[in-house]
Amino acid sequence: MLFVNLPVQDLAAAREFYTALGFGLHEYFSDEQTAAVNVTDDIALLLHTRERFAELVPVGVGDPFRVSTAFHRLTVDSRDEVDELVGKALAGGGQAWLPAQDGEASYTGSFTDPDGNAWEISWLDQLHTI
Repeated sequence: MLFVNLPVQDLAAAREFYTALGFGLHEYFSDEQTAAVNVTDDIALLLHTRERFAELVPVGVGDPFRVSTAFHRLTVDSRDEVDELVGKALAGGGQAWLPAQDGEASYTGSFTDPDGNAWEISWLDQLHTI
């Protein structure tokens, strides 16, 4: 499994944003400082208040609105799913990030969540991937 840990300003808003994208909430691993979100059976987001995140890392908590330290790419099964997920993100309080990229064997859209964490959503033509 992959666990992606993200600091957020407003845990309730982040929780609402990611569940509006269609991701499930895992209540057992969630509390007043962390929301555990199931993206797939193999990928989970752990959304932490900035205070809780600071307890987990030995250095300061960055601000993704000011400096990019990472972006996350999620693959989906079709071009339509790319547009659908990006559309849900923008309707739910996310912001546009990079222009859509339409290649011969891929299609990618992107957004940032309300805290500035960047996401790319990609469809990859399986005939052309490694």
